[in-house]
Amino acid sequence: MKRTLTILILILTSELSFSQTHLTSEVIEKAEFYLKEAVGDSLFKYFELGPNSYYEYKTKSGKSKWKEITKGKKTKGKFVNGKNINFVLNHPDFQYPYVRKTVYVELDSNLNLIRDVYVDQIPEFLLRNEPSDWLSENKIDGIIKKKKLKKPVEPFSKRLEFDTKTKKYYWVVFNTLHKEKCFSDEEILNINPESGIILKHYEERQRIMHCSE
Repeated sequence: MKRTLTILILILTSELSFSQTHLTSEVIEKAEFYLKEAVGDSLFKYFELGPNSYYEYKTKSGKSKWKEITKGKKTKGKFVNGKNINFVLNHPDFQYPYVRKTVYVELDSNLNLIRDVYVDQIPEFLLRNEPSDWLSENKIDGIIKKKKLKKPVEPFSKRLEFDTKTKKYYWVVFNTLHKEKCFSDEEILNINPESGIILKHYEERQRIMHCSE
């Protein structure tokens, strides 16, 4: 009898340890809680759950699988982690293309944070809940036009980039001087978005990846 009881307890314990599931709404709410702690209540309202938010789980055979957190009322199998749960920032003062607006909230099996929420790429004025202190794109364009650049073969282009070392944004301006099938010669400016100061001015040949001449 004691042996039978011991076996039943072991089976029950095994089943409970395997069936570690969560309500999907609970996982999302927990991730939202940590995000709100990181960015503040005011900025939090401009985030929405990313379309590619997944969690990892294990099947009874021990195979790892992934599933979207929005699918189903409960997580499947044994919940391993929510490392790929993310939120996308959509703020009217930060509508620049090609800039990372996704913030990941990485959760462990118990829905605790694996690491601090990384928000360094969010402009400081947004985190401070203040109006943008960046120059408008029209003013940046005016600064570029006043600079005596070399004669281009096409209109200049620009994009906003983030320096992971300084944790600062800057404009990169491309003034194309010569263009071939697989490369172009560029006159490049780096401009501070707040002051309009030109940080760098140089020339560089840029090659197109996977292009054969």
